[in-house]
Amino acid sequence: MCRSTASQRVGRSIRSGPLEQMLQPTPIGVFGMKLEAILSPVQNEMPLVTESLRHVAAVDVPQFADVIRHAIGGLGKGVRPALTLLSGKFNDYNLEHLIPMATAVELLHTASLVHDDTIDKSPLRRGLPTLHSILGDNAAIMAGDYLFAKSAELAAMPGNLRVVRLFARTLMALAKGELEETLTLYNPQQTREDYFRRIDGKTAALFSMAAESGAILSRSPESEIQALKAYGTNLGLAFQVVDDLLDFTGDEKTMGKPVGSDLLNGVLTLPTLLYIEQHPDGNLIKRGFETKGKGPELSEAIAEIRGSSLIDESFAVARELVRKAQSSIRPLPDTEAKQALMALSDYVFERKK
Repeated sequence: MCRSTASQRVGRSIRSGPLEQMLQPTPIGVFGMKLEAILSPVQNEMPLVTESLRHVAAVDVPQFADVIRHAIGGLGKGVRPALTLLSGKFNDYNLEHLIPMATAVELLHTASLVHDDTIDKSPLRRGLPTLHSILGDNAAIMAGDYLFAKSAELAAMPGNLRVVRLFARTLMALAKGELEETLTLYNPQQTREDYFRRIDGKTAALFSMAAESGAILSRSPESEIQALKAYGTNLGLAFQVVDDLLDFTGDEKTMGKPVGSDLLNGVLTLPTLLYIEQHPDGNLIKRGFETKGKGPELSEAIAEIRGSSLIDESFAVARELVRKAQSSIRPLPDTEAKQALMALSDYVFERKK
């Protein structure tokens, strides 16, 4: 691929599509309409995070700037940075510290997605071409590395050593969770405990950091810091369980990927693990994994799971995790921020993609 042509394609996709719109300051930020109402306590602050992200992309090499803008352009709904801001609302709400941290949280998430898409060879992310599909793996990996480094710089800006250590532990947890997933592809010898340990690292750790760092930087009492940390962990676990369920219950057009793509790619999630538990003496998944999905078995297993009670059983697990998240912050002062966090946990079940 010609580098100049690829860079031009990145630039065109930004300037002519929704990416540029996402990076424009708006009265609300990047929320969807339903989420907009839930996160109204931080509606005035989210544009500051958006502007901070614009500064990240304002590097002095035009081609590199286009690459970074493409990487951070698909911001999604802004749940994670909003979680940092909401967690800071309970005490000393210092935006000079919280905006860089919220930006760091979003950049860390984005960097992990850039690397994930490259490893998984995913052509699209939220309906847009992934970075590696335009520029190739090497450029995507280096762009992800840059975003990891920039997020670390932003996390260090408040000058809080506890937050810096928290950021480092979170980055290690993300890498460990992703590595464990990669090393266990097409391995049917996994348990629910293995699954929850993996998603605790690859997803919940970032939600936990988002909430805990906001509480630390607002000088909250230790009891409140731990409560918000637990909230973030359980919210993140529930978020990932529902995300894995959407892989079965969603449709290809909405999701931007084939139904059951996790299983087809050798990744075991909660519904598939429950299926294996119900069929311990031999099942379609085990046979399908033996050929790495080259036969019809995995597609047949997907159809069985979609029509079974395993979907409802998995949703019940997610509901219990949401209940735990809400219980952890129930002792906190009854403020708008607390109400938003309660509603945010319920929003997990409103997601379509």
